[in-house]
Amino acid sequence: MAAPPDLRVLCRRLASTPADDLPRLCPLLVSHVLRCGGPLSAPSDVKAKDKSAETPMLVHKLRTHITTLLTGKNASGRFAAVCLVKAVIDVGGWESLRTADAWLRGLIGALQKPDPLASKELSIVTLTKMYMLLQAYPTLVREMATPTVPDFVKACLQLIRPPASGRPRKVPAAFVDTVASSLSKLVVLYPTTLRPLAAQMKAALRPYVAPTSSDAAVVPRSLRESSRRLFVLLSYTAPKNGSSEEWARAIRATILDAHATVDQVFRAVVESWESTTGHRPQAAHTGADPSGGGDAAEELPPWTGVAAGADRLIGLLEFLADYFNSPTKAPVTVPLGEVLDLTARITLVTPPSSGAEDSVITNPAIGRDEKAELWSVLPDIHNSVLRLHHAVIRRLRENAVPLATDILDQVVRVSAASRHVLATRETAYSLTKELLLLSGPTLPKLTVDSLTALIQSACQDILLAAGRLEDKPAAEDTKPTTNGKRPKTNPNAIASTNADAYLPSANANTTGTSSSATSFSPLSTSHQQAATSLLPLFLSHLPQSHLAPETRGLLDRTAILSDSKEAMLASCLHPYKDSRGRYYPSILPFLVRRYPRDQGVEVLRSNLIRIRAQQGGGDQLMDGRWEDDHDHDHDREDGGGINAHPRDGLRELLLRAAPVPMETGGEEVEEEREQEGRDKEKKKKRSGTAWRVDMDVDDAPPAQTVPETTDPFAAVTATAGHEEPERGPARPASSLKRKSEPVEADTGNPPKRVDTGKAAVAVMPQAKPASEQSGQESGDESDSDGSVQIDMTLDDDDDEEEDENDG
Repeated sequence: MAAPPDLRVLCRRLASTPADDLPRLCPLLVSHVLRCGGPLSAPSDVKAKDKSAETPMLVHKLRTHITTLLTGKNASGRFAAVCLVKAVIDVGGWESLRTADAWLRGLIGALQKPDPLASKELSIVTLTKMYMLLQAYPTLVREMATPTVPDFVKACLQLIRPPASGRPRKVPAAFVDTVASSLSKLVVLYPTTLRPLAAQMKAALRPYVAPTSSDAAVVPRSLRESSRRLFVLLSYTAPKNGSSEEWARAIRATILDAHATVDQVFRAVVESWESTTGHRPQAAHTGADPSGGGDAAEELPPWTGVAAGADRLIGLLEFLADYFNSPTKAPVTVPLGEVLDLTARITLVTPPSSGAEDSVITNPAIGRDEKAELWSVLPDIHNSVLRLHHAVIRRLRENAVPLATDILDQVVRVSAASRHVLATRETAYSLTKELLLLSGPTLPKLTVDSLTALIQSACQDILLAAGRLEDKPAAEDTKPTTNGKRPKTNPNAIASTNADAYLPSANANTTGTSSSATSFSPLSTSHQQAATSLLPLFLSHLPQSHLAPETRGLLDRTAILSDSKEAMLASCLHPYKDSRGRYYPSILPFLVRRYPRDQGVEVLRSNLIRIRAQQGGGDQLMDGRWEDDHDHDHDREDGGGINAHPRDGLRELLLRAAPVPMETGGEEVEEEREQEGRDKEKKKKRSGTAWRVDMDVDDAPPAQTVPETTDPFAAVTATAGHEEPERGPARPASSLKRKSEPVEADTGNPPKRVDTGKAAVAVMPQAKPASEQSGQESGDESDSDGSVQIDMTLDDDDDEEEDENDG
């Protein structure tokens, strides 16, 4: 059996290269080791079958070289040995682990030598990997891991031992992060072995759990997360079955620390919070600055100032979230009441709105500067509360249903107070999505009504990301006047004007209805995804009967303008029906036009059309609603933004969009258009040429007079002699309305007048009997205003009979 060439080259290089030159050859040496996985992992009995083979000899020679370098006095050689040990352990399997006892002790000894931190950090990573692989073999654990794990942990703690007060740290934060991550993995695998060292690990890493801005050194986020994870997992080291009790004791201690911090940070306000768990807040001192913490072994480091206190509180809230994000050794009892009591206390304090500073009762003994600093740090604290709720919901899942309403109330309160903070809005969207998926259809109407501000905020962010928000015109520089008099201006003052504001924007389109979709958006990708994923849930996981018509219209408009297929599908599948049983118009035409070749859209469209046909047109939509919206749209500018009427612009969008041929029914649409053109030509030929005007004459049968009413959706009851089905609220299944259907006439509008000197088109509002026409024509002859009032009805059937008689 011939030895692999990589193994032969590896042994030759290690024997011929000086130790000082090995570090630069480490990438090449490691690549050779990775190609020798077969020989390194082969059992020893297989190697012994062929005495003449050189493969076993080369493997033994390689291990001897590595051991010599690891136990030598040259730091460069030890670094190369650590790299080779890591590579051999990765590909060697059990065969390499069972002979790695000398390597374990050599790596632990390297941590206690004055080697560079890079070499020590690599040794920690290699030892952690070896102990994790040994866990699968109980015999190797008893022989190799149990005797050496305590020595490894002691060596690590000696390296990261916190310095004396006021002195800088001996090792960088990245090295401490590596040690904390390693200990977090080993605590779970060897809890009994590491039980005596639990207190020492807490003392070494306590300063990094909830650092503040008043600390001597800056702690990166990765180190904070790894230290908190280790603190949570130390409950594994509890004796016997005490892991659950230790976990509950630790989380309650963290909650008490958070309450003590809130007592100091919120001393500038008079809280209206009342504890539901019996906690009594401590009276805060009114000294120079708020402070907390201590130098005791079980206390976190001291802090001073509102900003430092906010950092400590945010760190404790994130620490609580880690208790829910980390696994536990046994089932635990979660103190949800105490957690919600803490979050309710924090979220009840919100910054005062502009112009309403008296909305929050403040402590007169505290200065104005401290109050202003408190208002500035509140959004970050509230954002941490939302992240804590997110961790609770993600861990408890269905068990958190009873908490959904209370958590949603806090989300609404926080999002309304910190609406200007992007991070808070993004976290609120993500948490609201989890809550709606959990218990959205069961929310009461009061809770759904409170979501209106959050819905508007999400729609605004979606439209902003899609480039659909109009640029607001610059407001004129006006000053409030006193007693109706305009204040005098200084003629010598120089006005400050931005000249670039008068130049056309490069991204502005020609229509001026919306900004370019490719323009810069201040929202991050994760923020846009959070808002976009929440939009369909507002339509599918909320009781639509609890939504206001304006809110539902805003959701439909946002779904159309953002081209969100999921949201438009949810809108079509969950039609809006108000308290009076009236259905609102469907946005199915926009969905079909935007995604004409989507199979799911085509299936939905076909089924809705089939249902419509089976119902025989009895369950129709509120066509009057469309007509009212069309009338309103003529009275205002197009695209009034999200503050406009929710249904404004929908009809214009439908009429203005370019028609897209459908996969099915395209021939029918073309035939309808051709028939419509022929009907118009016929009407022009039949119009009265004696009046010397062009008119479009409605050839439909006379419509029944409808009494004028303020409700455009009221049902119309047919009178005697006219069998007309009752017109109830219904919505069309498609936007392709046939033009040959009779159009309801508005009898409340006066007949239009046409100037005899100019060609015009007279649209007949309603056909009247001939007797009424003759009476009205005789009365109209007395008009002397230079115009002729046209009120006539041309019946197609009568015209055809007259043509036949003349012929």
